[in-house]
Amino acid sequence: MRKNKELLIAIMEKASENEEFRKRLLSDAKSAISSDFEFTVPDSVNIVVHENDAGTVHLPVPPAPKVLGEGQLAQVSGGECGGCYNCNHCFNCI
Repeated sequence: MRKNKELLIAIMEKASENEEFRKRLLSDAKSAISSDFEFTVPDSVNIVVHENDAGTVHLPVPPAPKVLGEGQLAQVSGGECGGCYNCNHCFNCI
C-alpha cells in the first residue's frame, strides 16, 4: 500500500487528468478513492473536497494541538508518531 502522502498526490494528479474521476471525487470522495486506489477510508474520517477556481483558494487549517501526557510525549519525542492519537496533524492519522 502507498504511503498516505503519496496517495494524496496521486488523487490530486488523477483528478486533474481525468474528468470522470474528478466528478466522482467531488460528489463522493470516499467511494471514488476506494474504487480507484484500493484504499478504504475509515468511517470515522470525513473527506470534504473543495474545488479551487480563479477567484477562490481553499486553505486547510489544522485543528488546535492536543495536550499530550508524559507517556504520549515520550512516544512522539523523536518526531515520529508512536501510535494514533487522532491528532489529524499527520497523514498517519487519516
